[in-house]
Amino acid sequence: MMPQKCWGLVILLVMASIKAASAGDAPPRDVVACDTLVHLRVLMGRTPSDSAAATADLSGHPGCRRIARDRVGAPEHRAMIGGTPFECLAVTEEASCLWIMP
Repeated sequence: MMPQKCWGLVILLVMASIKAASAGDAPPRDVVACDTLVHLRVLMGRTPSDSAAATADLSGHPGCRRIARDRVGAPEHRAMIGGTPFECLAVTEEASCLWIMP
C-alpha cells in the first residue's frame, strides 16, 4: 500500500512541475492602450463589440498601441461613459497613465 501512495505523490509532483513550467513559458498577453480616452473611444467606435478587430485596426490610430499586460499597474483616473467604465492605468516606462480597452 505504501508504494502506491509514493507513486501518487510522484505523479502529482510531476504534474505540478509541468504546469508551472508551461505557465512560466507563456508570453505575457498584450492589451490595447491609448494616450487619451478620446483615442480609445474612436478606436472602439469603429468596431464596437469586437476587440480583436479593434486590435487589428491599430495602424490607423497613432494614439493607440499594444503593450504587455505585465507593464500595467494601478488605476490613476476613471470615467464612466454610457454605462461602460474606463480606466487610465499606470504603465511602467510611460510618462503618464494610458487608457486601456475594457
